Amino acid sequence: MKKNMQRVPPLRFSEFDGEWSHHRTKELFDRVADGVDVEDGRFYQEIGIRSHGKGLFHKTPVLGETLGDKRVFWVKNNALILNIVFAWEQAVAKTSNAEIGMIASHRFPMFKAKINLADPSYFLSFFLTRKGKNLLELASPGGAGRNKTLGQKTFDELKVFHPSLPEQQKIASFLSAVNKKIQQLSRKKELLEQYKKGVMQKIFSQQIRFKDEKGQEYPAWQEKRLGTLATKITTKNQKSVFTFVLTNSATKGIISQQDYFNKDIANQNNLEGYYVVAKDDFVYNPRISSSAPVGPIKRNKLGKGVMSPLYSIFRFGIEDADYFEYFFETRGWHKYMHSIANFGARHDRMNITNADFYKMPVPYPCREEKDKICRFLETLTKKIESAKAQLIQNQAFKKGLLHQMFA
Repeated sequence: MKKNMQRVPPLRFSEFDGEWSHHRTKELFDRVADGVDVEDGRFYQEIGIRSHGKGLFHKTPVLGETLGDKRVFWVKNNALILNIVFAWEQAVAKTSNAEIGMIASHRFPMFKAKINLADPSYFLSFFLTRKGKNLLELASPGGAGRNKTLGQKTFDELKVFHPSLPEQQKIASFLSAVNKKIQQLSRKKELLEQYKKGVMQKIFSQQIRFKDEKGQEYPAWQEKRLGTLATKITTKNQKSVFTFVLTNSATKGIISQQDYFNKDIANQNNLEGYYVVAKDDFVYNPRISSSAPVGPIKRNKLGKGVMSPLYSIFRFGIEDADYFEYFFETRGWHKYMHSIANFGARHDRMNITNADFYKMPVPYPCREEKDKICRFLETLTKKIESAKAQLIQNQAFKKGLLHQMFA
């Protein structure tokens, strides 16, 4: 690749030169709309488009009679397609052979590239850049959300800066390889996470057991009560000495309240009633969600801060912290929580007494087996973190490429 000339981006493949062109969208693409004569007894499968460039998805097939008076059209292969309601949010995609035979409503206009002028894959990448998003927003006047509908006549008149078709195809092919790498890394991370989740469930239910250096079984696990292994923490934040307010997120763990909500929820001038939380303390949040059906228990890795008294805070000895961090990632303790919950209270929060909470039975192996479990799971965790770091690195690389190749 070589550096810029006049009216070309900073980053370019070396075999191409000359200035890029400006064309209106309607000079590059033809709108296609092949209407469907819906038959009541036939099944049809609609497509949808996710925002933020996350691509197409396929809906569950339905009988034609359920479509009612909805105007639907056959999906064409290799077409640029937009969701007019969320185009401003980069709900744009490209169809493929996988969508042949499917249908799309009138809210998903499709555009076929004109021969020798445009490559749909290139223009999809363009509309996923900041410059492309600005144009989609320009063509989507109105207020926030569903009021920002794409004006299709305005979209037709958008002026787009682009290279020749061969250069478009070269760029599209290169970015396709980058996307494939990102997809592979994302899949690798997902598979490792699934494996870790499954193997932890088997370890803590004792379907999988470790052996000692001589290949012998370790002693049988004990069942202990949480209150015999952990110390309940109820230290109040006297005189509001600490002002770093933490929250317990089911998906993100213990994080700054400011970072989670993008604002302070707690009154910074009245934190005396909050509990002081030290690093490596565990926190139970009784608020339930789809990812935490009995509420999450997470380990504080940030450092000293304060948390709402609605949370339960407890502390293990350092020799148990890693083990129980992994244990509380499983669902092995959920059945007990359901058995002691009072469901007459708020539907979005577990109503459990402290006495019952600390009677929770927890599986407890001997120290040697516990150490092996932790080392094994730590190795898995590091592999996941490595895959995640590679994914982030490649996503940043792609973002930089898009900025320089479409600037």
